[in-house]
Amino acid sequence: MLARTHAMIWLLALAALCGGPAAAGERCAAPDEHCPFVSALLQQREGYGAKATGGLGGEFIEVTSDRDAGPGTLRAALKRARKGRAWIRFAADMTIVLDSQLRVPSDTTIDGRGRRVVLIDDGLGVYGSRNVILTHLTIDGRLNRLTQAVNVANGSRDVWVDHMDLSRMSDRLLNVKNGSTDVTISWTKFHDSNKVMLLNNITSKNLFHNYARDSIARVTLHHNYFFNTVQRNPRAQFGTFHLFNNLVENWDFYGMSFSLEAKALVEGNIFNNDSRRKCVEPAFFPTVEGINVNYCRYISSAPGRSALGNGESDRGAYEKLKSRYGYTRGYKAFLRLKDNLYLGDAKPVLRDYRPESVPAPPYCYGYDEPTQALAEKIRKFAGNTPADDPPPESRAAMHCPG
Repeated sequence: MLARTHAMIWLLALAALCGGPAAAGERCAAPDEHCPFVSALLQQREGYGAKATGGLGGEFIEVTSDRDAGPGTLRAALKRARKGRAWIRFAADMTIVLDSQLRVPSDTTIDGRGRRVVLIDDGLGVYGSRNVILTHLTIDGRLNRLTQAVNVANGSRDVWVDHMDLSRMSDRLLNVKNGSTDVTISWTKFHDSNKVMLLNNITSKNLFHNYARDSIARVTLHHNYFFNTVQRNPRAQFGTFHLFNNLVENWDFYGMSFSLEAKALVEGNIFNNDSRRKCVEPAFFPTVEGINVNYCRYISSAPGRSALGNGESDRGAYEKLKSRYGYTRGYKAFLRLKDNLYLGDAKPVLRDYRPESVPAPPYCYGYDEPTQALAEKIRKFAGNTPADDPPPESRAAMHCPG
């Protein structure tokens, strides 16, 4: 009965989306739980960010201009959203070249479903905001400036990043840091970039200076596609992380990294790498350090680094600073690994380490067995795809606590 109800919601949402935002608006006076395309999106929430409702119960705001600023623009819509809950949609396909980062306030949804919406040269900053949903957008930095596609920071919480296509940022594609927590990143394609994702980061010479602030982080990553990247898919420190059913494919340097007492459940992920492929990196990636780098020379050995060894990303700094700061915490992460699949030339690196310290997810979640078929499903549906998700009949079996 539940599956039939979900299927009906999905079909109603598809019908609304086929008519575009105007047709959807005629069916729904407000973005409430009775609006089919709103409820169809919300029923897909999973993980630590599942409480995010975005602009539910607020007003629709329609973006009508593809300019950076001014009436009808996305920037103007976000300014208006600061006054109350807002569900932002788009009147047409549009490519928006941004002069600077867009700030996303609390209680906001940016919903690109049914349109092809592309942000160029800059992205979205979620700073000290609560209850944010970002879905079905493409963000391409073109390596033009040192910025991020999505930056979740400064105590933000209850954030869901879904079905995004993120590429070519000179800084990082996505961060969750500086005391932010309860975030889910799902069905997103990360590609053609160097340092992809930080889940927490070092902001002090003392590695554990911000441990109390940042160790509250809880982040779920599921059904994401990391393709033709270099490293940090993700790099995670301090917090609690659940990574399931992600596909990491053809990294040039290394896949994942965990350190500094992060607590990570890594299950049902697929790692696939070809050591004989051609390099598709640009001549160089600019970096925040002002150094131009290229990693093509590492491709032949990259499959043996599906991850860095536990704690290796911070081990050198830890050993150098331990006597100065008297560290009592370790540089390794607490890891529990389960059912990960290695294809092509990819080799496993990570092993369980104090797995009893890794909490079980406190939520139900849709879990697929890691197979070639799952890899194909992620390749097809991750990113800014026309469909919200695979059809209901192909969705994963639910895993629940206990």
